[in-house]
Amino acid sequence: MKKLLVLIIVVFVSNAIWGQYLGASPIDAANVTKWSPKFKMEYFGVYHFGDSEGESTLVLFNTGNEIIAQIKSGLWDVDAKTAERICVYKNLTNVTIDKNGRFESDKYQGEFVIYTNNGKRIKCLKIYDSWSNLSEKEEEYELGRRVNSKISEEFYGEYANASFENLIPENLEKMSSKALQIMRNEIFARYGYQFIEGGKMDTYFRQQDWYRPQHSDVTKFLTSLEKRNIKLIKEIEGRR
Repeated sequence: MKKLLVLIIVVFVSNAIWGQYLGASPIDAANVTKWSPKFKMEYFGVYHFGDSEGESTLVLFNTGNEIIAQIKSGLWDVDAKTAERICVYKNLTNVTIDKNGRFESDKYQGEFVIYTNNGKRIKCLKIYDSWSNLSEKEEEYELGRRVNSKISEEFYGEYANASFENLIPENLEKMSSKALQIMRNEIFARYGYQFIEGGKMDTYFRQQDWYRPQHSDVTKFLTSLEKRNIKLIKEIEGRR
């Protein structure tokens, strides 16, 4: 009876400790505390979830009108001549962050926390029932470690700001038709859009070391911000 009681206690403690994860590593929930920064904008940045083939990142920023939250993950294409990770993107909708650090969206919920590991305080986003599918119970969760607070560093290209800022019409009016065309198509290129082979845009982007043509259609990857910026650029191009 005593041995059975000890076994039950061990199982209970194990579940209490190992039901939560930082990446793919189980953590002690007792080391997770609330993150309460002075300004809510400190929550914005890039968060890394999972590990190895199951890793993903969440890019989180505010445009002034709305909060953009986009998950980037990928699968390895084993049929390719050389193994290649095919990147895919998922946009979260109706994202809100309240004054208590509670994160809400149509699909995922969580909160911003601090995880203390060997005396080091790690800023994290706690997600319940995360897209990594590590959690199996409602009380379990996964922590995404904040790896970068500078959103601008997550986007490549000469006109990367078209993916993280509201473009200003007056500034676009001063740009050449060629520059506008590149800016607009760069948004698609960042998602790995495959342009017409041998065409003007295909030739241009294949000269960029960050460009990886992977998808024939990237429409579903575009954020609401990018859609607005593309529309604005087209309007100005149409007046030339």
